[in-house]
Amino acid sequence: MGVLTQKNSQNSSQAGGNNNQSPRDDSNQAAMAPVNFVRASDEHLEPGNVDVSRLLLANAIDAGTFDLPAYGFLSHMYVLVEGASGAGTGAVLTEDGPYNVLQNIALTEPNGAFIAQFTSGWQMAMAQKYGGYLHPIAADPKRSPAWSTVTAAGNFSFLLRLPVAVSGRDAVGALANQDSAGQFKFRFTYAPSATLFSTPPSTTLPTVRVRVWTQAWDQPEPASAGTPNAVEPPAPGTTSFWSVQSGISVNSGENNIDIKRKGNYIRTWIFVLRTSGSRATGDGNWPAELRFMRDAFPARYYNTTVWQHQMFERTGYTGTKDTAGALDNGLRFHDYMHEFDGLLGREVRDLWQPTRGSTRLELAGSFGAASTLDIITNDVAIAQNVFV
Repeated sequence: MGVLTQKNSQNSSQAGGNNNQSPRDDSNQAAMAPVNFVRASDEHLEPGNVDVSRLLLANAIDAGTFDLPAYGFLSHMYVLVEGASGAGTGAVLTEDGPYNVLQNIALTEPNGAFIAQFTSGWQMAMAQKYGGYLHPIAADPKRSPAWSTVTAAGNFSFLLRLPVAVSGRDAVGALANQDSAGQFKFRFTYAPSATLFSTPPSTTLPTVRVRVWTQAWDQPEPASAGTPNAVEPPAPGTTSFWSVQSGISVNSGENNIDIKRKGNYIRTWIFVLRTSGSRATGDGNWPAELRFMRDAFPARYYNTTVWQHQMFERTGYTGTKDTAGALDNGLRFHDYMHEFDGLLGREVRDLWQPTRGSTRLELAGSFGAASTLDIITNDVAIAQNVFV
């Protein structure tokens, strides 16, 4: 049986001594214990140096690369997308619209290393919806007051949250962002109009405006009122990554599909199956019994009904798929972040699964038709001890 490496553990010690010793007075030591980072800090929100508008065209448009403001410890970004000035009638979105108006999205560190990389805005929307950063009610972009479904003239709006920190409770994973000479960078491409619309508006395509705001934690003072403060998040340097393994060919019948992204702690996987390019069609072609294999050992036997029920348990999403407050066609997830009270993101990080480059991870089962599979991975490179 293959076994993953053990999670980091903290050593414990028992107090000892002889009866001749006076009891230890910890009052001064307790009084000087550092104030935790979140209590010592505050949340900071500001425009993210991104405000760009483009008229959609038949071809893709590179929007460019933007330097984000240097401030404190970067927690997440808000990306507001508004399509306006479209004219005419009859506009119909494709299945992943309107999120897929954005393509080739990347957030990179000052050294160029990727923190988050999505080939489509729809994938970024799913990272928000199933990533465990918000209560499920707020995690669904279609429930946001910023959401506006497409009009007959092709206009729309939505807002997505691009995550950096793992936890708002203690700010683990927030990244130091205080060097104005070495800034985090954001880039994206506007998709071709045919990617967004199966039927474009009859007269004029919309102009799409993209704006960004960055949310960060303040840098606390070293001390307040004589009490020391924690001046950086716990386990500084811990970094959460989002990446996509795209377009995996799946044959009709039995398949063993290799999951490539490994070497860090796994927080969640989101699997998206498309048949003839359609998630709705792919939804019916998942195996009736799928096996999640770890080092050739089946760690989960996923009956398709039980699996979707588990996803309901961890999100509360129900109803017609692809509508507000419901699960999504073609999508399944396998997470390690629900151990506190059962909901996604309600975690103390005990479930995070360590992997090595040599760890063998696979999906195995009999698929109903030839399809393609995307695997969206959230993994975390830990620094020091992150376990509560």
